[in-house]
Amino acid sequence: MPRKDKLERTGLGRRVRSLVSERRGKYARHRLGESADVALDATIRAAAARAGARRLRFRIDAEDLRRKLREHRSPFAVCFLVDNSYSVHAERMVETVKGLTARLLEDATHRGDKVALVAFKSGLPEGTVALPLTKSTALARRRLGEIPLSGRTPLADALTRARRLLRQELAKHPNAVPLVVCLTDGLPTAARRPGGDPLADALGEARALRRAKVGLVVADAAPEATRERSSSRALADSAGGLYLRLEELTPDAFAHLLEGIG
Repeated sequence: MPRKDKLERTGLGRRVRSLVSERRGKYARHRLGESADVALDATIRAAAARAGARRLRFRIDAEDLRRKLREHRSPFAVCFLVDNSYSVHAERMVETVKGLTARLLEDATHRGDKVALVAFKSGLPEGTVALPLTKSTALARRRLGEIPLSGRTPLADALTRARRLLRQELAKHPNAVPLVVCLTDGLPTAARRPGGDPLADALGEARALRRAKVGLVVADAAPEATRERSSSRALADSAGGLYLRLEELTPDAFAHLLEGIG
């Protein structure tokens, strides 16, 4: 049984089991506070317990009011961070992302999910939003085909751009469930500033994702012979996220992964 999203969101979707503050969905639990959607059963129990404890006449006061929390489904906002540096097998990685994106977008037609792409700029030590959040399969496929190879790996900057993109989406659609899927060899080479530590910067941004309540899945694209040098697992651990090898991230596995997150 997939675990439920514990945050109380402000809108409805069709993907993740989540608590919403609108008057639709299944009544799941209650919380303190006034609302037009009164949890009458819980309110009466609270008033009765207070009256009995103090030997008072039964009446409902403001302190007894409970509001309903309802369960509904929320959509995902998934940002794929594609390591398109020369240090990884970029063509194989992009093809993997194409398959995952196409699968997710097909599912999004019925479930309301969105996907985005963040990659590394060619010739510059910084990330770039190759595709803002969209439900368009055709646009996603076209932008995937346009991602060039990059000589540097500015992983921290790309993670920052992914986080900001998803936070902007949450500001517009608070019911979305944000997730970054990072496909990388875990070998950052570009720091935020001259003389900085690229790995420390990337791990710091992973912790920022955790504080922002943005999920992270890291798919390690490092070859088996060099995987022990990869920081992919440390990146996932710093974000409180999930680590796996790139070859494990099949479309079916990704669908199950989303079910587990939801």
